[in-house]
Amino acid sequence: MLTRSQRSSFDFERLISPRSPLEFLGFAAVSALVGLASAGNPIGLIAVPVIAVIWWWFDRQRDQKRRLGFVVEKKPPQAARGLILLLSPYDPREAHLRQEQVLQPQVEQLLQLSNPQASDFAAINLFRSNLMPQIRAVEYHATQGKLRDIWLITTSSYEIQQQTKTGIQTVTVKGSEQTAAILMHYLRSQYGPDRFDIHAKDLTVEEWQYDKVVQKAENIFCSSGYRNEVIVADITGGTKMMSVALAMACIPPRRRMQYMDSQRDWQGNPTLQGEVKPLVIDIDPILYHAEV
Repeated sequence: MLTRSQRSSFDFERLISPRSPLEFLGFAAVSALVGLASAGNPIGLIAVPVIAVIWWWFDRQRDQKRRLGFVVEKKPPQAARGLILLLSPYDPREAHLRQEQVLQPQVEQLLQLSNPQASDFAAINLFRSNLMPQIRAVEYHATQGKLRDIWLITTSSYEIQQQTKTGIQTVTVKGSEQTAAILMHYLRSQYGPDRFDIHAKDLTVEEWQYDKVVQKAENIFCSSGYRNEVIVADITGGTKMMSVALAMACIPPRRRMQYMDSQRDWQGNPTLQGEVKPLVIDIDPILYHAEV
């Protein structure tokens, strides 16, 4: 959160470009002192260096305020009506579940359940997975009572060719479409099928296509029917490139971002202990000198 520091009520530069009678009087006084100095008068010889020192001090204070014009504080975002989330391939963060032949059947079985229980989600380690920041983000805004729409920007699967001992092998790199399916299934089971409108169609990009992420986010802001300030873009998930791209889409005025803050281990993963909470990222005061 950025807050504007107080400005000086007097701009010393106006002594050389007066805009009011009082400023003109100051301008005349400075001019008179300079004239006395040029004539060798002791008063002018003393006053001019004093004015120069005062001028230097005011200029230094002005530059300092330019550098320290805003104070960053950890604050939660205001309640949102729309929430944009980035999703990366599902990571259960459990060694045995990272094996495709173990995880995939369980995910498929979960998605077929019409009324899944907490134990069903626990079977794929959902509550310790890389989906927890998104789940907590939804929980925060849903608790405020205003959240209505959720957009899930996902990555697509693709194939690569790898050289092996037996020759060239085609390997499929999974995207996050299934991650979106898991999250939607959980949210609908937790909040009911009609609590949110969850949008995932036509929001899939390749993980390196940062331009497409910007375009998708721009389409959301422009076609959602909401004002910019009631949509929050969460930059926590996805790849680093996707996070940067979503932040780029939030450069226009009154677009808001948040980051899910948590304690992390030496590998950068959220720890099981500690709270995961959203922090607002407000760039309007920096880019547009807007009051907050």
